[in-house]
Amino acid sequence: MNNFVMKLKHALKLLFSGVYVKIKSGPLKGKKWSIASGYKFIRGNYEQYKTNAFLEHFRRGSIFFDIGAHIGYYSSIAAEVNKSSGHIYAFEPRPMNIRFFRKHIGINKFENITLYEAAAGETDGMVRFDDNHGSATGFVTSEGNLEVRQLSLGRMVKDGSLPVPDFIKIDVEGGEKEVLSNLRDIISSARPGILVATHGKECRDFTEKFLTENNYSFRVLNPEAVSGDTEIIAVPR
Repeated sequence: MNNFVMKLKHALKLLFSGVYVKIKSGPLKGKKWSIASGYKFIRGNYEQYKTNAFLEHFRRGSIFFDIGAHIGYYSSIAAEVNKSSGHIYAFEPRPMNIRFFRKHIGINKFENITLYEAAAGETDGMVRFDDNHGSATGFVTSEGNLEVRQLSLGRMVKDGSLPVPDFIKIDVEGGEKEVLSNLRDIISSARPGILVATHGKECRDFTEKFLTENNYSFRVLNPEAVSGDTEIIAVPR
């Protein structure tokens, strides 16, 4: 997709970002969502097999890390399940997604959600981020067009800045290795449920090896994928 088309899509999203409709079905049925976010959200069938796996394993009252929170879909589902219990800690570096996230959380009056406007990685600091692609496909890269904050979640849990998670969702467009490595000690000790999107064969191979080494049972939700872009649900043995 060329740069002009991408800029046009961004402009149209911003233009219609304040128009909300009710979601027609699914776990967020009846909740208000920006019409600019896409018809699959509005119809209620966005990432259906992944959503089903999340609902199967997420428990009310959970501490949830939503890493690569996009526009707030999984954070919203977690808030709907949690009601006034538990807490969601979301991490999203892309400015446009952050705007949508805050609007969706606010208009639906979801509680117990803390959004960090930052990427997750192995170290704290500023990094380059590429947002010249679709809203769900931005990623940390030295050639990125934006500078964003990055946080070490492993460090934050260890120093008490974050609580120990019960469930972790990771969707960071190729940065799975860095995020999982950073959380290795937390995962091995706290044994949270994990839902992770892998991007590329190297990331998938690393993730499956990581889960095996940490004594997790896991299932690939879309085994027919041939590029390595898979969704994996994992629970401690």
